[in-house]
Amino acid sequence: MSIKIITAHPIFNENAVVMSQKYKWTLEKDFDPKPNDLYIVFGGHEISHQLLDVQYRSKSSFGYIILNSEQTNSQFFKNKYYLKLMKTNVVCDYNAITPEWLRTNHDIRVFSYFYFEFMKFNVETKREYDIVFVGSANDKRTAVYKQLKETYPHLNIYFDLAWQHTAPEKLTDLLHKSKIVLNMPYYKDNALETHRINKALSCDCQVISLRSCDEDANKFYEDYLTFTDDIVSQVGKELEPKKPYEDLVRALSQKINPHFLFVIDQVHKKLISLSSTNGTPTETIQEPTAADSDISSNS
Repeated sequence: MSIKIITAHPIFNENAVVMSQKYKWTLEKDFDPKPNDLYIVFGGHEISHQLLDVQYRSKSSFGYIILNSEQTNSQFFKNKYYLKLMKTNVVCDYNAITPEWLRTNHDIRVFSYFYFEFMKFNVETKREYDIVFVGSANDKRTAVYKQLKETYPHLNIYFDLAWQHTAPEKLTDLLHKSKIVLNMPYYKDNALETHRINKALSCDCQVISLRSCDEDANKFYEDYLTFTDDIVSQVGKELEPKKPYEDLVRALSQKINPHFLFVIDQVHKKLISLSSTNGTPTETIQEPTAADSDISSNS
């Protein structure tokens, strides 16, 4: 019996590696669950049917901690298998907006929060790109790209709207060559997209971001990035220095890790105690308290 980590999408590979190294949990490549194993799952929305099938065939002798990374407008919340996966296992989330929505619309409880942590490389390289954005294409992002190119023809501006940098090593290489990374939400009523933000900060990029609908997260991240209501005009201004990535990780760890680790410990113990019964490991886990719920600053 042990705690293990699996990831279903390469964009979370680095997060999984960091978590594995920090807590000495096994990063599993060959998914072969044993009784009482507890799997922490990055990107579970990608393989929800497969995860449920394996758990069903094992008669729920092992458990999952689902690290939900999807926002409320995600198409994956229309997937009955992903919803069932979350209902029958323990869920943690990276923001404070989605948990309330999941509870209200699908009666899914989120037990704690987590954040996206990345490796910190001390790399000396030429920052050849002035402005960079990596993410899925939509009309707003495309329009901002065109406006930036027209407004600042002297700047080297690069937008990857086709996910050519999904592989962690490719994204890291790009960001080490970038001065400023933009954060623009894909969805309306959005949480702060801290996966993109934290990765950029770990590569010593400055970040310009639109504000999210999570005011607590906005306030927390003001120390680490520049918020604006107008990306195009902000690019032309001098940016104030912000706190480094190491300070961000320290602050997130202090806010989030105590309850997150408590939940994992309790679920693992419950799995062991229920090994010969039909109980569910969520029965004795405490939900986040009011004090915990202000940690929407995580990614």
